[in-house]
Amino acid sequence: MGAPPNDDTERHESATPVEADLTCYGRQALGGETHDAADNKRTRVNGNHTQWAKGAPRSVPGLLAGLCGLAVLLSGATCQRSPSQPARPFTLVMLPDTQHYSRKYPELFLAQTQWIKENRRRENIVFVTHVGDIVNNHGDDTNQWEVADKAMSMLDSVVPWGVAIGNHDFDSVSRRPGEVATFLRHFGPQRFRGRSWFGGSSTNGLNSYQLFSGGGIDFLILHLELDVPDAAIDWASDVLRAHPRRAVIVTTHSYLNGVTGIRGYNTRVSKHGNAAEDVWHKLIRRHPQIFLVLCGHHQRTVAYHQVSINDAGAPVIEMLADYQKEHNGGDAWLRLLRFVPAERTIQVRTFSPALNSYRTDPKNQFDIPFEIPAGCRPPEPACLSPRR
Repeated sequence: MGAPPNDDTERHESATPVEADLTCYGRQALGGETHDAADNKRTRVNGNHTQWAKGAPRSVPGLLAGLCGLAVLLSGATCQRSPSQPARPFTLVMLPDTQHYSRKYPELFLAQTQWIKENRRRENIVFVTHVGDIVNNHGDDTNQWEVADKAMSMLDSVVPWGVAIGNHDFDSVSRRPGEVATFLRHFGPQRFRGRSWFGGSSTNGLNSYQLFSGGGIDFLILHLELDVPDAAIDWASDVLRAHPRRAVIVTTHSYLNGVTGIRGYNTRVSKHGNAAEDVWHKLIRRHPQIFLVLCGHHQRTVAYHQVSINDAGAPVIEMLADYQKEHNGGDAWLRLLRFVPAERTIQVRTFSPALNSYRTDPKNQFDIPFEIPAGCRPPEPACLSPRR
């Protein structure tokens, strides 16, 4: 559908393409090069690596900026920070595989989204992401799709949301890329057009991105198709380059295994994409904006998380949840990711609206540190106008 729109145009209209692409490394544009205001260092880009030159003399634009700053101070303007107010915690809801709710327990699917609707303000819910396998029987059972549509419609005009396609959401078990008509009819990009938070989709409609904010931080979330083929990786990379100031979350159906080894990435589900390990190397680790990856699919694992280090040396939280093999196809368990910016922590809780209960074992209730990529953090406050 063409190049993705850039919601950060005003902030980067003077930056070179290289500077814009590296924004989330925490550098500010200054003339024709980049400059770290906190440490008075120059930055030069050498291939994929960054060399830092300490003590380099300021450029002419930097000297002019300093003189302008002095003029501001002499004019009586102040750059005093207003009394510090901790950013309010906010919540992202993760819906694990709902396939058996659509198949047999529709009241549980409805209980999940009804609870989200009723508790959006109390929990400060800013986004809902579905990890895929919305239905169980592919395109064969229209009733399952109607149940899923009704449940997810509960969120319309309430909170931004998105969904990744799972292996059960294809029209047949062969999972060929073109066999997706039913998914696209119910959850394709046309459903979301006109929503201010909907960013766009790939040409095939199976990859999308959404925009939302919380705690003064601007986020972008990618919902990527099963096994994330190379074309989807290229599309996602273009989206990230067009939105360099946004911290990024990725939701894709099959990514972690959590059973077989150190990293726990599973092999690809279909014959038409990348194994999850390849997705890590081709996409996740290369983009410093990405700090969180969410997935489902592996019902034998149920719950698992780990932290990996990307090419920028920053942590990437990777999290799996899938309760479909448990009682009633999962008893409506969902994940609440409560971001507490003041503590740089995500409080992960697993809650069932149907049971009105939390799971408190260490795999389902834990706190995990998080770091928003440097260039994606809220800007410093601007100078105040002179007092009269």
